[in-house]
Amino acid sequence: MRGRDRYRYLCSRRRGNHPKIFKMKAMLSSPEILPLPSPAPARPAPPSHRFLAASLRIALLGLVVATAPGCALLNQFLGQGGGAQGVANLLNPRVSATPLRLSRSPSMQALGAYFCPQVINDPIARMGCAVALGSPPPREQMVFEFATTVTIQNPNNVPIPALDLLLAMKMFQGQGAESLGAICVSMCGANDRGCNGQPKPGACTSNQPTIRTMRDFVSAVPGLIAGLVGAALSGELQKSTIAAGGNVVLNLNFGLGIDQALRVIQRVIPQLVESQLQRGRPSLVIPVSGEGTVFVNMPGSGRIGVGFGPLSTNWQVL
Repeated sequence: MRGRDRYRYLCSRRRGNHPKIFKMKAMLSSPEILPLPSPAPARPAPPSHRFLAASLRIALLGLVVATAPGCALLNQFLGQGGGAQGVANLLNPRVSATPLRLSRSPSMQALGAYFCPQVINDPIARMGCAVALGSPPPREQMVFEFATTVTIQNPNNVPIPALDLLLAMKMFQGQGAESLGAICVSMCGANDRGCNGQPKPGACTSNQPTIRTMRDFVSAVPGLIAGLVGAALSGELQKSTIAAGGNVVLNLNFGLGIDQALRVIQRVIPQLVESQLQRGRPSLVIPVSGEGTVFVNMPGSGRIGVGFGPLSTNWQVL
């Protein structure tokens, strides 16, 4: 290429007048060349895809909840098939109890000796109390205790925490000496060795209209049931979780307040003491009726109560 031609070639390229560039400009300006179509709007995902995405989100949320601290109960609930049963389908526990049985009492001889100087009005006959029955024993020996066994059965495949136990009893029901006693005991954690059954805030309460709570026993003699005694404090209250499909057996022993029990018995014992002074061998029969409520924490429902009783029996002091 000659120098002049070469110069014209370079100049034409610089100005965009090269023949190849002319051809490209013509093609772009031709009406036969359509502009590129604008992108189509995104179509919504099919329902099956949306369902899959929602399922994945739920599964991820469940994984986070199941592995979070404090969710051991939920893990066990899911792991044992509780999810299949469903919280809404959980059944209330079943509660049964044995009649209140007298486990400790003074003898009839000791009761006669204690009450004789108090209930015999005849001064001459009163002088014979010590001769016939012996010297009055110390008040501290006039101890009454009773026991009962409460069984809580869990028909569900998820464990249920037990919260409180309410026990009420009537002595001499329907008689002039009728007396009502009631006590509320709170359960403890398995590792709470210092637990003594002291009621916790809100214990033995429920919004269920048909369940007996402490509000139903406001007329109870304060301290007639003094509290738990003996082995009941050494481990029974730690049985606070009812295993899935299992049961808990509570062997409970209670003591009566000494002064409260003696005031009740004093109403019925005068005739028995008179019989003793006449060389009779009477026995003291105490009709007793017991009932109560076990309060649990139902998953999905919260605090509920399950009642038991009434259970009637007679205590006999010989």
